[in-house]
Amino acid sequence: MAAVADDTSDTPNEADAVDEAAAVTEAAAVTEAAAVTEAAAVTEAAAVTATAAVALDAPITAVVVYPTAARVTRRGPLDLSALPAGVTRVEAAVSGLPIGLDENSVRVGGTGPARVLGVRVVSQARATTDAGALADLRARQDELRALLAEIGDEDETERARRTFLDVAARVGAGALARGLAAGSGRPAGPGDVDAAGQLVSVGDAFAAQIAGVHARRRELARRREEAEKELTMIGRMIESRGAKPVPDTRAVLVDLELPADLELPADSDTAAEMEVSYLVGSASWVSGYDARLEGERVTLTWFAMISQRTGEDWPATDLRLSTARPASGFTLPELDPQFVDVRRTPESMHIRGALAAPGGAPVLVGGMPTEAGAAMPLAAAPRRAPAPAPPMVAATAVLESAGAASTYRPPRPVAVPADGDPHRATVAVIELDAVLDHLTVPKLAAEAHLRAAVVNTSAHTLPAGRVSVFHEREFVGTSRLDLIPPGGELELQLGVDDRVKVERKLARRSTGRRMVGNVRRTDVAYTILVTNYASMRARVTVRDQVPVPRHESITVRDVSAEPAAAEHTELGLLTWNLELDPGASREIRLSYRLEHPRGAEITGWGD
Repeated sequence: MAAVADDTSDTPNEADAVDEAAAVTEAAAVTEAAAVTEAAAVTEAAAVTATAAVALDAPITAVVVYPTAARVTRRGPLDLSALPAGVTRVEAAVSGLPIGLDENSVRVGGTGPARVLGVRVVSQARATTDAGALADLRARQDELRALLAEIGDEDETERARRTFLDVAARVGAGALARGLAAGSGRPAGPGDVDAAGQLVSVGDAFAAQIAGVHARRRELARRREEAEKELTMIGRMIESRGAKPVPDTRAVLVDLELPADLELPADSDTAAEMEVSYLVGSASWVSGYDARLEGERVTLTWFAMISQRTGEDWPATDLRLSTARPASGFTLPELDPQFVDVRRTPESMHIRGALAAPGGAPVLVGGMPTEAGAAMPLAAAPRRAPAPAPPMVAATAVLESAGAASTYRPPRPVAVPADGDPHRATVAVIELDAVLDHLTVPKLAAEAHLRAAVVNTSAHTLPAGRVSVFHEREFVGTSRLDLIPPGGELELQLGVDDRVKVERKLARRSTGRRMVGNVRRTDVAYTILVTNYASMRARVTVRDQVPVPRHESITVRDVSAEPAAAEHTELGLLTWNLELDPGASREIRLSYRLEHPRGAEITGWGD
């Protein structure tokens, strides 16, 4: 019974132990499940906030060239299908950009479901040449040069050895021959040496020595050839490693956010396209002109010379020329006070400068870069089919916007490599009416210069530039054209016209012998003859002068001009405007009297 009683008393304790073990197991299972759930949540959160880096292939699609800079636009597709599942943040990188781009000018746009969160510009350092490897190559180069010097010395030694053997062979052979001849007249004794055999053995010894010299020189030549080949190869390696290093570049990193429920179209792997534009210096375009005069009509061909050293080549793409001038800041002109004072001695200036308070520092006014001129569209406008034109007519650029600045699109894409060389593109061909006349200053040169006065009746503002002038088919020369707005006038110098002849002669010069008081009088008269030998009517402007006194004792009086001058300035300049029919002539007579004190030396007056 006792045994039975003991068994009965132990049964409740075992049940309690089983229940406790089950509770522990269940608690462990719950803890493990919670850990798994928490890990899954962390993994899911990490997947949601994960960022994928994408290298964007964005070639140059448009360039706007300004007079001192250029705006480059790149566009490329963003392949979203290659992104891992669940990624909603993308960092797109456009690399290989010029190191000199303006960070403040970077603009990002495009199409697609992505949203731009931020843009930053970073520098990318190029790999530099391994200095250790280059030093090893230079050390080996020095070793090879020393080896070649040693080989040269050894070869010189072998040549000297060969010269010595040649001399020794001639001298020894002669001595043996003379000894043989001397001993041939007496009978041979028991101790005599065979002279003929001795001569042969000596010759064999010399021959062996000479053969050894040749063998060693051949070996030296082989070693020299191998060393020279290796030296040439190392020199090329050093040259390639020591070439101009590739400059560092910059990259634009764009932080994009994608929608969590993004679904790509079934027919496309790409649902976004990015566009990046930036401003670079070291690029410019300048105006040049060809002016061709035919009759009274001027054909003005305006062209642009485009050059750039930005570090990236511009392919033949959509290129525009703008007259705007982007700047990193603008400062309006302001006048400072203009103080007038009495000049002071250096001592007083020193004292005043020591006591003066320092002036304030100038205030610099700056701002964010502004895209001056016409706005640049994200995509190139579709080209219209060119209308049929007569042969040999220059294609001109299209004026796309005007106002404070104008933008022109050349008729064809222009590729501009980053070599600094100018590349020409025609901007416009303008037909203008010209008024021809001649200008002559016979006192300086008895010749008439043909010139054309032209009014800019086009809608173009012509920038300053060099102009090459042609008269009919002949090249006349070059000159400088200033900025010409619409309605402005320009003058083209067409050189000397030999069809208009000019002569200036001294008709009279007399000095009065009688003197009134202490004054001496001199009368001077000139004649100017202008003849038109051209087949058309000529307008000729004649300019001459009379002296202008600068001393109170000198007087110029009785100035007479026939015909009367159209203009007579206070500085003594006279102008006549003549109209000459073909074959006609006109004579101008000019006279005056100069009075000055007797004995005074007059300067600045002559024929």
